[in-house]
Amino acid sequence: MIDKRIQFLKALQAKAEKDLKKLKIKSRNQSWLRASVIIALLLLSYFAMQGEGKPDWFWAWLPGLALFLGIVRSHAQTRENLKFTDSLLAMAQEELAALNGKRIRPAFDFKAPAQHAYARELDFFGEGSLHHHISRAKTSPGATALAEEMLEPDWQNWQSRQAFFSELEADAEWLMEYRALNNGVEDKAGLKEQLEAWSKSGFSAFPQWFYLPMGIGLAALWFFLIRFALESTVSNFYPLLYSAVFNLILLSSRSKVLREQQLKLGRVSEILSGFSQMLLKLEARDLETDFGKAFKAQYDLNRGVGKKWQQLSELLNSLDQAANAIALVVLNSLFLYHLFRLKALENWHRKHASSLGQWLEGIYKMEAYLSLANYQANHPDFCYPELKEELKLSIKSLAHPLIPAQQRVANDFEMTGPKYIILTGSNMSGKSTFLRSLGVNLILAQMGTKVCAERFQAYPFQLLSSMNPQDDLRNETSYFQAEILRLRALLDRLNTERYSFFLLDEILRGTNSNDKQNGTRGLLRQIEGREAWGIIATHDVDIAHLADTNPNFRAAFFESRVEGEELLFDYKLREGICKTPNASLLMRRYGLIDEEQA
Repeated sequence: MIDKRIQFLKALQAKAEKDLKKLKIKSRNQSWLRASVIIALLLLSYFAMQGEGKPDWFWAWLPGLALFLGIVRSHAQTRENLKFTDSLLAMAQEELAALNGKRIRPAFDFKAPAQHAYARELDFFGEGSLHHHISRAKTSPGATALAEEMLEPDWQNWQSRQAFFSELEADAEWLMEYRALNNGVEDKAGLKEQLEAWSKSGFSAFPQWFYLPMGIGLAALWFFLIRFALESTVSNFYPLLYSAVFNLILLSSRSKVLREQQLKLGRVSEILSGFSQMLLKLEARDLETDFGKAFKAQYDLNRGVGKKWQQLSELLNSLDQAANAIALVVLNSLFLYHLFRLKALENWHRKHASSLGQWLEGIYKMEAYLSLANYQANHPDFCYPELKEELKLSIKSLAHPLIPAQQRVANDFEMTGPKYIILTGSNMSGKSTFLRSLGVNLILAQMGTKVCAERFQAYPFQLLSSMNPQDDLRNETSYFQAEILRLRALLDRLNTERYSFFLLDEILRGTNSNDKQNGTRGLLRQIEGREAWGIIATHDVDIAHLADTNPNFRAAFFESRVEGEELLFDYKLREGICKTPNASLLMRRYGLIDEEQA
């Protein structure tokens, strides 16, 4: 199954490389053609002024200029296609590298809340984390949207989400093309806040009466321009000059408003242009699943939003052109260009600005969803989970999604009777990895995406985990106190409306053996009658003997074996209690104790 994904990506890479070569040749030819037209027009002007002059030749500038502008427009489109194709090639190469086990992007800098029920315990964020593995978001808000999905999975809608991600995954080419558009957008810090602040600040380009002097200025200029073209005399030139100056004075009277808008929107036209292309592609895609339709409706992505973003981008780009002195003088003396564009921006602001935050949130949310769809596409061997109303866990070939396929050791796992499993095992035998495998896949299932298993049926437990509490010197919190506070916080999360599932790894390790054993037994009695199931991993085999007399507990273990001087692990889960401790052997191997001490 993974071979099909690799074949698709390699074919996409080959096509992008071929198209890139063609586009580079086309761009180079257009550059030469554009230069040739300019040279031809300059030569035309030169010969028109030789001798007695041939003023009629200047009219040839009109078709020449039209040809030049057409080439410029075509070249701009070619550059856009080049940028897109180059981005598409990068996406294909990136995914091929990811399938070879390489980390293709820096980890997103996100810190889960210290008291979150499982995120820090299961290594959801940071270098080499689950988020690092899944995320393909280009923007920081998109990566944050994915993090929020992981922190608070929408488990009630797992089926509709599952259908939606499958729908996105199925059209692999569209998925990669959308991501290529996304990859071409700059990740500008504070963009959402900047646009929302602009949307809340009203402005007026100019009052209605201002159209009167604008009309007079334009009518006068074009009248005198035509008269000068027909009879090029000094007496005809000065009225033309005065008309042009009058128009520039009109512009300067509104220059404060123009500068304010330029400052507030700070050269974001190119970013908005990239977003508009993404939205146009998303609008054109008919999403058939209920979740997809609801997503589009929630963020109002069915009503020409891409075109509206394109209009805003073009308006902002035209305001940016005011920085070009020649363009400023020519365009505004002839057309009052920037005044009309400023008025168009005011109209756009009045009609659409209040929706900017909502649309941006939809764009960022889509980045998170496409990351999850891409994760599914890269793992065709993973299965779609089923969440059940009945209390159960029934899993075939459970493993951790971050462990490469050739290194995974999968385990079948069933829980329908005893509420708690006391898990023992020698050091490095796989206890913690098993807990993390179960926890990570439970959350992926509740997010509506694939899990690393062949079959996965589970109740949608609230996951509660304590695996690696940290001391806090700033708050004068010791390691043991941090453990106690963590366990207290988890107990406070228990509720009667939804069963919880504990993942507890070697709790109370910050105290002596007797206290640890008594404290663990006491905690198990505390949670035994509550609305919760769980797995408690421990080295204390005496704790595991609770399963001998209490029907709410069951014992399971991982073991190691010694062959000569080699310590071997098979990482397979077994019923019962571990009887093969290996701490002394490990310490001797690393030279911490000698043979006699062992």
